[in-house]
Amino acid sequence: MKIINQVSLITQKVMGFRMKITFKFLCLAIVLNLMFVNSGFTQAPPAEEEEFNDLGFIAYANDYKVAPEFDHIIFRIKNQSTLTIDKIYAWVYHVSEDEEGNPLTLSLVNNPHRGGAIIKGNPHRPGDIAEWRFPLFKALTAKKVGNKYTLRISHKGIFFAKVEPPAKPK
Repeated sequence: MKIINQVSLITQKVMGFRMKITFKFLCLAIVLNLMFVNSGFTQAPPAEEEEFNDLGFIAYANDYKVAPEFDHIIFRIKNQSTLTIDKIYAWVYHVSEDEEGNPLTLSLVNNPHRGGAIIKGNPHRPGDIAEWRFPLFKALTAKKVGNKYTLRISHKGIFFAKVEPPAKPK
């Protein structure tokens, strides 16, 4: 009985010693973690060069180019999907504003059944920004004063490539 008590006493001392060591290592790890880890973000947020209007699968830039003959308009569009965009069908509206800059009316100035054509950035891969050209009605756009335009694209008007192109060469 005496031997069993001595063995249990030794076991308790060894276990107590192990617990103390484990607790000290845990405290040391917490202190080192608090000292050496940055309290801010580990990665900087991505810098946006210009403002884009987010529409889900895509986003379009606020700046656009209208042809001098008013027969087409060019928008910069960012592909935010995971697939390559093949065709976009969109509505282009002319925005009439009052003296304070508040929008009064929107006038459709294109045929939404005629899709846009990609002119720069073909194929329009995921994450890329490309320029898309949308045809306009000359008769409607040439008469408009203070030309401001906006773009409306439904997710049903975005068509993706059936076969993904090969990866970009690095």
